[in-house]
Amino acid sequence: MTNTRLEQDYDRALGWYPTRWRRTHGPAMLGTLLDVADGEGRSRPAHGELAELRWQGLRERVNAVVPGDVRVLAASIGTGAAAGFALVYLLAVSWVPWGPPAGTAWPDLPAFGPFRNPGVLFAVPILLGALAALGRQRMLAHLAGVLAVLGIVVARITVQATENWNGPGTTTLVTVAALVVVANTGAPRDRRALGTAFGVVTAGLALFVGLQLPTGHPFEAMLFTDGSWWGAGVTPALLGVVGVLVLVAVGQLVRGRHTVPAAALAVAWMPWAVAGTITLRYFAAEDGASVLMAVGSTLMALTALVIARRVPQGSRRERA
Repeated sequence: MTNTRLEQDYDRALGWYPTRWRRTHGPAMLGTLLDVADGEGRSRPAHGELAELRWQGLRERVNAVVPGDVRVLAASIGTGAAAGFALVYLLAVSWVPWGPPAGTAWPDLPAFGPFRNPGVLFAVPILLGALAALGRQRMLAHLAGVLAVLGIVVARITVQATENWNGPGTTTLVTVAALVVVANTGAPRDRRALGTAFGVVTAGLALFVGLQLPTGHPFEAMLFTDGSWWGAGVTPALLGVVGVLVLVAVGQLVRGRHTVPAAALAVAWMPWAVAGTITLRYFAAEDGASVLMAVGSTLMALTALVIARRVPQGSRRERA
């Protein structure tokens, strides 16, 4: 005998799933849920069952946009990239252990304890999150992401309260927030991708920030401010060149039918595209290039994701 109220509860919970999924699997799923409830003599859903169904429905909606295997690889790349950014920023801007003690070089610069700005509040959680991901501690990695977001908020409040002109400024905070979001789009369990991204980003940032190649004056300054981080180190021109290289790499991966790495790389590039869009607009006054960066990066990511979704998951795994 069908329990109409129970069927309605289950049907509403299944409404959280994507429409295409419900058309294909909905009737069978509903029948299974009702059969299990009838076999257990229940006239109501089990404790937490509806919440679990809704959560799985949300996951299916996310998978409909960004497939699960793409999210895993993108999160792994994003975790490594975020850790590389956090490490170099911490050493070159926020801490500078090789420079004079905080508060002595520029007396008018408010210190944050032994640090020159509160960037340590998000840098340390990001680095701990990367270590947790390497140790396959998924929940700890996501918890570190939450702490990093809180660190971003507190850093912003601290900068406003102390009027610390060394930031971290809006560009840094927005970029870090975007990196944390990408790092938490899935389970960052691909250690090789994580380590590779960390090595590439750390080496690249250290090269351009430490040697200041764009200015032609290596090690010109002992102290690197938040503004010069984007103005003389991670310049708009650098981000533009890297964006072109990423576009070429994604195109070649798609051409070789490696759709998962192509889509994951395109998604993982988006935080840097955000940084490029902001710096091209406000640091270089290149409005056209800024729009091109934003639109081009977005179209690249969407196109790569559409191509990845069209390939069956089994085929995607074989080609990854």
